[in-house]
Amino acid sequence: MSKKAFVFSNFKENSQAALSELRHILLTRGYTLLDEYSESADLLFCIGGDGTFLSFVHKCRFPAAPILGINTGHLGFFQECSPDKMEEAINDIEEERYSIQTIKPLEAKIVTSRNEFFRIGLNEILVRGQYSHVSQFAVSIDDIKIQDFSGDGILVSTPVGSTAYNYSLDGALVSPDLDVLQLTPVAPMNTNAYRCFHSSILLPASDCIRITGTGRSTKGTIILSFDGRTHEFSNVEYVELTQSDKQVHLIRNPDYDYWTKLSSKLL
Repeated sequence: MSKKAFVFSNFKENSQAALSELRHILLTRGYTLLDEYSESADLLFCIGGDGTFLSFVHKCRFPAAPILGINTGHLGFFQECSPDKMEEAINDIEEERYSIQTIKPLEAKIVTSRNEFFRIGLNEILVRGQYSHVSQFAVSIDDIKIQDFSGDGILVSTPVGSTAYNYSLDGALVSPDLDVLQLTPVAPMNTNAYRCFHSSILLPASDCIRITGTGRSTKGTIILSFDGRTHEFSNVEYVELTQSDKQVHLIRNPDYDYWTKLSSKLL
């Protein structure tokens, strides 16, 4: 039985050229190419940069099949090979010379006065109030209040997301081998009236973070940003952030090393 493969790509010229070549390689090797994503796919390919990869996993609702990322973007943390290495990468897959990096996303439960909503972020989830106002939150971890926060917002990131928005906020870089969440304040206030934490907090991924509006943010509008997407919710009572049950599986080549990739891309 031939293996089923699905290829996702952005529309940039270099990505489309890689897409055409990849389709030819896969068809020559006897793969069945799916016209649209299906859970029956044995192997997934994503051509583009990190933004394309995030769009892909959201559109496919965090697929379980292994994904090979082909980088035609800039940083390419999620991507594994360049277009000129595609055939070599497929050889490694067919001869089982690869490893799997498992990423566990973050889930937010937004409880309003009438409903509950759920959103998932692979990199991070940002909780803030309306853009024209300072956000005021009570922050709790496993029902223990740790802070009355006042500032622009609270960012919670996964280990792979530590290199994204979290890094620009001076949050810690975290190895993906660690099963943790990172809570990072965004523009916290530090005045006579407010004493907010300024550093990141690393906590076990099994913990639950609850963010409750206080003061002017009580049962107000919450803006939730996750992996570049933004949704607005009204009359929010609280937001809970936990590790999701979903998993994303990245194919890595035999020589993959996180710190080598990090130093070449970021440091």
